[in-house]
Formats: sequence, structure tokens, C-alpha cells
Amino acid sequence: MASTFFGLTISYTGLQAAHTSLNVVGHNVSNVNTKGYTRQQASTQAAQALRTFSTYGTLGAGVTVTEITQLRDSYYDQKYRNNQANYGEYEAKENYMRQIEDFLDEWNLQGYCDEYKSFFEAVEDVIKTPGEDSAKNQLINNAMSFSQYFNTLSTNLRKVQEDANNELKDAVEQINSLAQNISALNRQINQIEANYGNANDLRDQRNALVDDLSQIVNVSIKEDQIGNGLTEYKVSINGQTLVDGYEYNTLHTEARAEKRNASDAPALYDVIWDSGQPFNLYSPSLGGQIKTLVDIRDGCNGEFEQYAVDDNGNYILDSDGNKLMESVLRNEQNTDYKGIPYYQSQLNQFVSTFADAVNDILKRGISSDGKHQGISLFVTQQNTDTMTALNITVNSELLVSPDKLATRASAGTGEAEADIMEEIRKLQSAKIFDGGTGAYFLESIVSDMSIDSSDAANMLANYTNLQTTIHNQRLSVMGVDTDEEAMDMMKFQQAYNLNSKMLSVMNQIYDKLINQTGV
Repeated sequence: MASTFFGLTISYTGLQAAHTSLNVVGHNVSNVNTKGYTRQQASTQAAQALRTFSTYGTLGAGVTVTEITQLRDSYYDQKYRNNQANYGEYEAKENYMRQIEDFLDEWNLQGYCDEYKSFFEAVEDVIKTPGEDSAKNQLINNAMSFSQYFNTLSTNLRKVQEDANNELKDAVEQINSLAQNISALNRQINQIEANYGNANDLRDQRNALVDDLSQIVNVSIKEDQIGNGLTEYKVSINGQTLVDGYEYNTLHTEARAEKRNASDAPALYDVIWDSGQPFNLYSPSLGGQIKTLVDIRDGCNGEFEQYAVDDNGNYILDSDGNKLMESVLRNEQNTDYKGIPYYQSQLNQFVSTFADAVNDILKRGISSDGKHQGISLFVTQQNTDTMTALNITVNSELLVSPDKLATRASAGTGEAEADIMEEIRKLQSAKIFDGGTGAYFLESIVSDMSIDSSDAANMLANYTNLQTTIHNQRLSVMGVDTDEEAMDMMKFQQAYNLNSKMLSVMNQIYDKLINQTGV
């Protein structure tokens, strides 16, 4: 049989449950603008009934708060993080492609197409007056301007490559920091949940860290129950374990001993696990900002630029003794994206082909006064041995003595003859650049850049829209709705008031029973 005062206990449990629920509502409302916060609710159930050994059977014992749970859906978490990897990739890609676009903006800048055109306009002037030093000077100065433009363009592209390389190192350090914090939270969460129930706010912190990680690199999550309220929380990136419960693995960057592409900036970073296990930077499933950094830094469209060698392993040289470069297909550690190495290779191919063609023609001729055998107009800079966009310059002999510029083919013709210059002029329409003219080759570089830049911008817009949609779907489950919280607040307030009223009624009953019975 229940105690005479059992009604007070029942009302008290109702007060406790309503008070706890109101506290949860207050916690939700106070975090309505907290990033990553998950709405919570108090779960209740009827308390264990008492056996009264009476005809009516058991007697209800009130209510019990069993736990405070989060309203979260792992399906939307996975969708959000998968999209974040794509969003992070194309956000970074759009940024870097915009930088490349600024350097190759031929429509708004006086770019290499104009420099190429100006060179041939100067050739036309020499053809008209081959004996005039002013016309030769103008051609040589235009050649210098042409060279300096390509030097600057190649230098700027290299700076973009170095920026991507440094940002890759920062991303690796950020991954390590996130891994350390996630593993520490795993320990704290288990310590609390093994003894005191759900560690909801710590779980929110951990989920926020995983959200941040998913924008850097693709992420997969697995959480298994291991008993006694403990869980084993694992985080994998690119298919490899980053966090395993209380332990975490770290990555580090290591400068390359050898260049991947001949025109790369020196000492670019490879990424490896501290355990020595390789980390595949070229995995097609890599995702996130890291994928963009690798694509921009190492993207060569599947063709690696290297020094050309003969069957005996000796360098192949041009007519001026400079090392030649070639592009070769290699399947291992490949990236098909058109990043900095691709554009550097295209510029190098154009410069070396053009310079070699001009120099070969000039070296077959003589100066207009017949005193000098023709010499190369384009040479490599001091202490370099390869004709590239970065190294091309004008022969210092011609800068000092423009009269050494070859204009005619033989001494048997007069000073007014300019057949060598005529041959150079024909280069403008010659299809010596992969079967096309020089202008077409240069325009194709701009076209490639424009397509990739537009694609990056369009994909970013798509994933931004998806991010908004999925985020709203997540918020519909885990977000705090002020209207819903206001309704819950009124509901629990009314429950609290009713239980208080019940206590007052029971107090009156017991007062009558104890103090007024028999009076």
C-alpha cells in the first residue's frame, strides 16, 4: 500500500520534470545563434509504478526524466560534409583560376598576343628600311619587351604555384590541429557519458570540427558502441585513418628533392604520414581544398615536362647549345587538371619554338652592311641553359650594336635587300606551333584558361546552392525554432503550474488530515 503522503512525491516528480524541460528550452533559446548547436529535448517516461496489492493493481509513481537528447540526423550530416568537400574544392579553385585569369586576361590587358603582334610590326618596319639603325633598334626593343613580358608572366605563375604550395602546408597543419582536438573531445565525451549521460554540447563541438575538416579534405565518420556507455569514434580522410578513438595520426610536409615538372618552383612539398605511410595527393577521391591546391600546383594535363635526352641519356641541345624540353605521358601520380605546370609548359613550348625559328633564320643571314654574320636574337639569361618563358632574353650584342642584326641572306645582294626579315615575317602565318600559327597557339592558352575558370565559377555556384539547401535541411532537424521553443515554454510552464497546484491541494488535504482531524 502506498504511503499517505505519496501524492506529494508524485507532484514533486512532475515539478522536477517540468523544471528540467524548461531548463532545456532555455538552453536551446540561448543558443539560437550558436554555430553548430543542436537542439536538445528532455525525454520523460512514467516512473516505475508501485504494487498496492489492491483491486486496482499498481499505482502510478509520477514521471522520470530519462535523458536529454540531441535532435540530429546523421544522414544530413553526411550529405552536408560530402558537399562541403566539393564546396571547399571549387571555392579554392575559383579563387586560383581568377588569379591565373588576371595574368592571362588578353582582352583587357596588353598581353602576349599584343607583344607578338608588335614584334612582327617592327619586322615590317625593318623590311621597309633595312639600313636604318632606328628600325633595327625598334625591332630589338620590341623583342626585349616580348621577352620581359613572358619573364613576368612566368614569374607571376610561379608565385601562384608557391602560394598554393604554402597553403597546402597550412592545410596539413590545420588537419593535424583538428585531429588533435577531435581525439581530445572523444576522451571527454566518453568520460562524461560513461557516468553522467549524454555530453551533448561536447558532441556539438566535435561535429563542428568535423564540418571544418570536411571542407579541407574528404571525410568519413564511424562511431561504434563498445559498451558501458562508451563509443569508439573514428575519422578517416582520403580512405586513411586520421582519428581512432583517443589516438590520432598526423601528417607533415617534406620538400621534394627533385622537381615533378621541369619548370616547377624548387622544393615543393610532398605530404606523408608521420608513421611513414604514403598519403596519395593525386587520389581522384581526395576532395576539399587540398585537391584544388594539388591541382593548381601540380596540374599538368597528364603531360610531364622534362629535359629531352637521347638514347644514351645525354641532353638534346638546340643550335645555341640550350637544353631542350619535352612533354611526356606518365600514368603514375598523375593529375589531369590544367594547373600552373600546364600553363608554364605551354608558354615554354611557344617561346622555345618561336625563338628557335627566329634564331635559325637570323644565323643564316648577314647584317645590312655586310660586315657581320647573323647571330641569335633570343638567348637565355645569364647562368641558365634552357630557353623558357622565365629565362628568355635578347642577345646583349644586339642591344649594344643593333647593326649586327642580320637583314639579308648574302653579300651578293644590296643593303636595301631584307630577304632574311621577309622569312621572319612569314613565321607569323607559319603553322609551326603544334600545327597552328603562333597567334592561334597563344589564343588557345587563353581559351583553356577561360573554360576552366568559367567551370570553377559555375561549379562553385552549384555547390553553394547545394550547401544552402542541405544546411536548411539540417536546421529543420537540429536547428532551434523560436516559435516551437515558445510553444514548449508555455507547455512546460503550464505543467509546472499544474504540479504546483497539485502540491497546494495535497498540502490542504494533509493539513486537514493532520491538524484538523478530531478538532
